[in-house]
Amino acid sequence: MKVLIGSATHESNMFTQILTEKEDFHYFFGDEMIEKMGCGDIFAREGIEVIPTVEADGGSRGYIRRDVYEYIRSQIIPKVEEHKDELDGVYLFLHGASHVVDLPGDSMEHALVEEIRAIVGPDMPIGISMDPHGNVSARLCELANVIRCYRESPHTDAAETVRHTAELFIRVMKEGRKIHPAFAPVPILIGGERCVSFEEPLCLINEKLNEAEKIPGILSASYHVGFAWADSPLCTAGVVVVPESGEYAGLAQKVADELADFAFSKRFDFHFTGNAMPAGEAWEKAYSFDGAPVFVSDSGDNVTAGSLGFNTVALRQILNADRKGKRTLIASIFDKPCCEYLARFPVGAQVEFSVGTGIDADAEPVAVKGVIKARGDIVDLFGGSPARMGGGVLVSLGDVDLIVADDNTSFMHVEQFEAMHTDYRDYDVIVIKQGYLFPGLKEVAAYSIMALTPGATDQLTENFDYKTIHRPMFPVDKNFDNRLENY
Repeated sequence: MKVLIGSATHESNMFTQILTEKEDFHYFFGDEMIEKMGCGDIFAREGIEVIPTVEADGGSRGYIRRDVYEYIRSQIIPKVEEHKDELDGVYLFLHGASHVVDLPGDSMEHALVEEIRAIVGPDMPIGISMDPHGNVSARLCELANVIRCYRESPHTDAAETVRHTAELFIRVMKEGRKIHPAFAPVPILIGGERCVSFEEPLCLINEKLNEAEKIPGILSASYHVGFAWADSPLCTAGVVVVPESGEYAGLAQKVADELADFAFSKRFDFHFTGNAMPAGEAWEKAYSFDGAPVFVSDSGDNVTAGSLGFNTVALRQILNADRKGKRTLIASIFDKPCCEYLARFPVGAQVEFSVGTGIDADAEPVAVKGVIKARGDIVDLFGGSPARMGGGVLVSLGDVDLIVADDNTSFMHVEQFEAMHTDYRDYDVIVIKQGYLFPGLKEVAAYSIMALTPGATDQLTENFDYKTIHRPMFPVDKNFDNRLENY
């Protein structure tokens, strides 16, 4: 048996002014691509040959340029055409929040699966694992045979889900099951910071999903949170339930509707995780806390949800705050020209510079003086191991240290500070460009705060001027009781 595999992931933020270019993606091919997918051994164990295409990881930025989509498509679709007569199935990891400028329907994921299905015909199994912060739809469920997303947010079960979904897909493929997932929309559109799995109501929803998977005839159940920082008819939460076989299709739809009704009934219970508060209050709280380190999320400039990390709002406010003699680290501000300028100087050099791209009011340049403390690497942890994304310079401005970076990767792991030759334990307050605190930092934090700062990832989605989403949609519209009113 042979299975073609591929992956394309991106969170496309409608408020980010700069479009995503080809070089903003990281591409993996061949054996490296199989390793990055993290499930090649499962197919090998089952005696299935894997045909790799591409893993295209774009992180989170602005909407994707059409030519970038065409490049990614060119790495997948021709291989499907080339191998279609020898394939037994297609297995994909697709985020679900990849929006492309001038692409009909605007969704990279939906467009790719539509084209793959047209090539392989109606009977070849297609399996898809997804991020819960992506968008699913009734049409995607018609095109695919197995769809499952992560349970946990933060995504501690990402690798596990890709592998588990691959196992479900192999069962369906080998046994020739003629199934499609059932879909039930949930008209709720919120950011992940109001929907974390260790708090209600998502923990309760996950319990319901686990119970559903114990029902005879149900193979899998997922709750897709959806992506709030895009404006598309696809953007909504939803429930996907995969039946064991065609005879359980009606049961799967019934279970999906019941789960969707339960999730919708909990809409007023979704809340910001942890200690969320306005920015001014956040700085006062952070500098008054007796303990260290305190991590403060600059949530309006959350790089993990599509902001670019350009904003200097937090820097400006902190420089004007009463810091009570406490040491602060800001990790980091993305300003490539500034980073390249600072990289010319040796460690220990005194520098005067302006940081901030000036692309908008949130990224207003700030003139500062300081001393170069270190140069290092900006890394991300692909598959658990550090991968270099760019470079950074650590500058001391006095009791405030600042990392200026030539890449917009968010600091989510202790290893990222180490790669910048920076010890997080030297600081009382650490400001990071994310929303909810990732598990590795949560373990070492004495306290954490989510500052409700302005920016492309403003957390108050109820204030967004959506044009094309289905309406009514909670919390943009609050006073409606029928989940299916707009479907």
